[in-house]
Amino acid sequence: MATFDLRGDSRIPARSRRGRRGWPARTTDGTVLGRWLLSAALCLALAAPCPAPALPWVLAALLSLSGIAWLGLAITQAGPPADAPHLTAWDAALLSFAASFGVQSAARLGLFGG
Repeated sequence: MATFDLRGDSRIPARSRRGRRGWPARTTDGTVLGRWLLSAALCLALAAPCPAPALPWVLAALLSLSGIAWLGLAITQAGPPADAPHLTAWDAALLSFAASFGVQSAARLGLFGG
């Protein structure tokens, strides 16, 4: 009968543990950050044709949708959200939600001139 080891995988080196969790061996921070910047730029481009009073609210909504999309990607493809040595889709989702919150706060404070 197999027993449950409460100590975890302490005998397995960190390098092989990273491979077992499904993380790619060579993922750079620039890849995720660049893709997030592209998604934020797409949100801005889609919100740009809106009238000036509605622009911040449409942009905030699009950034929230982008965060939900990044969160879906993180849940389905990324590893666990902690202990990653590089930026992951979890971080990109957090950046999208933080940007949405920032736009909403700036709009409420009247920083967009409307």
